Amino acid sequence: MEPYVIQNDGSYALTLEFASGMVSPSILETVKHIIDSEGARLHLTISQKLMLLELSEEAARRAAERLKAAGANFKYPKQVYQPRVCVGSKYCKLGLQDTLAFGDQVYEKYSGLDIPYKIKIGVSGCRASCAHSTLADIGFIGRKSGYKIFVGGKSGIEPIIGRPLHGLYHEKKALQILGRAIEIYCEHVDVEKQFQRLSHVIEKLGFEKFQTMVMDTVS
Repeated sequence: MEPYVIQNDGSYALTLEFASGMVSPSILETVKHIIDSEGARLHLTISQKLMLLELSEEAARRAAERLKAAGANFKYPKQVYQPRVCVGSKYCKLGLQDTLAFGDQVYEKYSGLDIPYKIKIGVSGCRASCAHSTLADIGFIGRKSGYKIFVGGKSGIEPIIGRPLHGLYHEKKALQILGRAIEIYCEHVDVEKQFQRLSHVIEKLGFEKFQTMVMDTVS
């Protein structure tokens, strides 16, 4: 699958992902070169990605090749999304957890997995929830002794606030819970229906059953 996607106006776009939203100088230099040489426009998305717009198909192909050589990661449809991550305790006075380190682990382990529709992940370092963790399919909010985990949230015209799982979890168990929640989504989502999110699976199974299914496999 090519990473460039045709847009409504007939042009092509490329969307770049970044672990924990951190961008390397080599990627920025390559993006600037593409903008200068191909006349692309750059859009900073609300989910901490960079989108190159207004490319011809041939220009998009050249841009993708340059970016791959620079080590870029691309967003593809029907995959686990790059988590939205705040800067956490390393930089923020309110941060209670190192969200950047945790976000890197989430990205390395789960981003890019093929799934029936989409799963969005938010990682916030404190209850201010700057990464909108309660509006993600799976959200993490830092507390002093670990992460509180929320499931089944989503934004949109009919937003849903994620429901909290019991307990607080350090990074290892939080990653296990994330992985199991993704598995349950893939196993139980109704692929015959469009736009099915984790909230639909939780509604189908019931929250208590979903929570039990997640927790029973966490060591």
